[in-house]
Amino acid sequence: MKNSCVEISVLGERNYRLFLDVVRCELDLLRIVDINAVQAFILLNIGGNVITAGDVIAKGYYIGSNASYNIRKMVTNGYVKQMQSDYDKRATFLKLTDDGLSLCSKLNQAIDEHVAEFAPGTKGKFDLGQCALILKKIEHFWKDLLSRKQ
Repeated sequence: MKNSCVEISVLGERNYRLFLDVVRCELDLLRIVDINAVQAFILLNIGGNVITAGDVIAKGYYIGSNASYNIRKMVTNGYVKQMQSDYDKRATFLKLTDDGLSLCSKLNQAIDEHVAEFAPGTKGKFDLGQCALILKKIEHFWKDLLSRKQ
């Protein structure tokens, strides 16, 4: 069981990095050079929502220490609009611009095409939705364990 927990964690990290490589390839095909794969991943997670800058990390849209750098670059390059809250000047909201939404649409279309390629190869034996549910249960387990330890 212990080895399975470690393997799931390693595979999750590998799949994340491979997904970023696929996003980078899609950006290259679209000849988009002013945004990197991590920033595009953040855009995909924001989608049509309006979120706070803190949510980028809190909701797991980005894992790392330089989220503010990535947000700043996306704002500078016109993919994200930054708005201050009317009620709390410390709170900053993020919303995708038309360029950001357009890029998300193109990337989502490419991802849909890749997933369509994936499905026939599994011959109905594997369901990505079920996989996501299992990973969410594992995530909740780890979070619950951490909350009990603190």
